[in-house]
Amino acid sequence: MLKLFRNIRQNLLAEGKTSKYLKYAIGEIILVVVGILIALQINNWNENRKERFIEQKILLSLNNDLETDIVNMRSMISNDSSLNQANITLVKLLKDNLTEYDSSYNKMLGNINRYDLFYPQKMGYEALKSRGLEILRNDSLKAQIVNLYDFQYALIAESMDLKKQLYLDTNLIFNEQLQTVINDSSTNIGFSFIKTPNDFKALKLNNNFMGNLTHLTVEQYNFIIYDREILKKMETTKTNIEQELKQ
Repeated sequence: MLKLFRNIRQNLLAEGKTSKYLKYAIGEIILVVVGILIALQINNWNENRKERFIEQKILLSLNNDLETDIVNMRSMISNDSSLNQANITLVKLLKDNLTEYDSSYNKMLGNINRYDLFYPQKMGYEALKSRGLEILRNDSLKAQIVNLYDFQYALIAESMDLKKQLYLDTNLIFNEQLQTVINDSSTNIGFSFIKTPNDFKALKLNNNFMGNLTHLTVEQYNFIIYDREILKKMETTKTNIEQELKQ
């Protein structure tokens, strides 16, 4: 190319046509620059298209994970609420001096310190971290997702540990006053555990038992309140992801 320019220059100069040479040279340079710019623009467009495809794929994965998480969280809240309500009823029964033992109490006693668990789905978030958070263009949504997975879900994990510790702390105390019975599988209840009191009248007067039961009941309620707040954040994040996908 340089050799060609030199030959043209020499020929034009030889003919005394310097101005025509300059115009020709400038025109050639402009064409080369424009070609380079167009090539760069096409390359940038292709790269941007690839990144948007990856972003959409990650958002879809996050949306699917959250859909599962929301179902599981609602299930946990529902189960824990039922257990908590049973314990509230049990406290009232034990505090009532007129209450006599009834076999219908056995299921409540069997579930006295049970709890449900929640394990979040993280495939989408792991893919996001692996690809790099900068793949998400919406900074507000990015911050919301990071807060949910790195902070809120970490707190849920801690609450699971607290539930387990609360179970361990009260299990021995409750088992000293209760006997575990396994139902016959023919009852269609399967092998769910029920417990019967060793002495119902003595149980009603046992301050240690009542103290741990009321403490457990209050803590159960606190867990449920917190889980409901987390559920709202999950639902909001999912809604925002869906809106981003529509765009």
